[in-house]
Amino acid sequence: MADIFISYSRSDRDRCKAICDILEGLKVSVWFDAGIGAGSSFDREIEREIDAAKALLVLWSEDSVESDWVRNEARTGKERSGLIAVQLRPCTLPLEFRSVQAEVLPEGAEGSDNAIWLGILERIGELLDRPGLVEYTRLKDKGSVADWKKWLARHSDDPLVPDVIDNIIENATPDISQQLAGERAKRSALQAELAELSAASKAQSGELATGARELVRLRRELDQAQSGQHAAESELARFREAGGGKNKGDGELSGLGIVLNDKIALYIAALLWIVAIRFCWEPLNQLIKGYGALGDVFWIAFGIITLAVPAALLSLKIFRKRKALQREEEALAHNVAD
Repeated sequence: MADIFISYSRSDRDRCKAICDILEGLKVSVWFDAGIGAGSSFDREIEREIDAAKALLVLWSEDSVESDWVRNEARTGKERSGLIAVQLRPCTLPLEFRSVQAEVLPEGAEGSDNAIWLGILERIGELLDRPGLVEYTRLKDKGSVADWKKWLARHSDDPLVPDVIDNIIENATPDISQQLAGERAKRSALQAELAELSAASKAQSGELATGARELVRLRRELDQAQSGQHAAESELARFREAGGGKNKGDGELSGLGIVLNDKIALYIAALLWIVAIRFCWEPLNQLIKGYGALGDVFWIAFGIITLAVPAALLSLKIFRKRKALQREEEALAHNVAD
């Protein structure tokens, strides 16, 4: 059974159909006599629908005020305190309905932010216990993501919630994509700076200690950039999950951050190994030849602790991560095969 029963004159069928389409777009079920089945008893089906409806919307016009059917239907709605009235064109209302407010709704105003139409929606919202209809209509064309989130928090049980979630995802995804692009650009800049540092590390051993400290700083900034990317990807995943798993067609982008992170990790590991070997080679060579001193032992230990050990740990982490991804791919292939 429908939420709203529309009473109208056959000459106003086009306006009635337009209003019906707008209400159904708001997830309000509507019935008017176009839905009467073949062979049905006309008056009995109308009686059933009026009794089942939560509200009756009467469309007054110079033709409908002369219709006994419309008057009787409107009288039933008034008796049940569920009557909503509007004039499609200025007309003289029947005497018994003049106490019910019925302003003139301009043609084409249905579905807009016209005050008369919003008043009708407000009344419908009261009768159907859906207070978010007016705010939804106002936000439909100009609401921000923040506005839609507030609407969602206030009206979480409204049938329009899936549409609002889709709207939030549609408007939020470009922002998250821009954020991801910014993080990737920041990583590219850091990679270029690391390359310059690698070239500078070939200088005298006295300058290498300063370069090592700079390398630690760059690694910290790179970790911050990766954290920013992870946060943006997590936000996008949360919106998609809230949308019921929509946009699954973007699967070709899944794991993109992991691939890029592995590449950066490989670059850093390779750079650390190169610098560690070059840093320790000369002091080690001196010790092998028997010309080494305590300072050479110190620099070898320094190179192992600050460069070789991080390189080994990073290489081990990459190896474990790749093995884990390989196991996940094998498990996924096995599930698909099953």
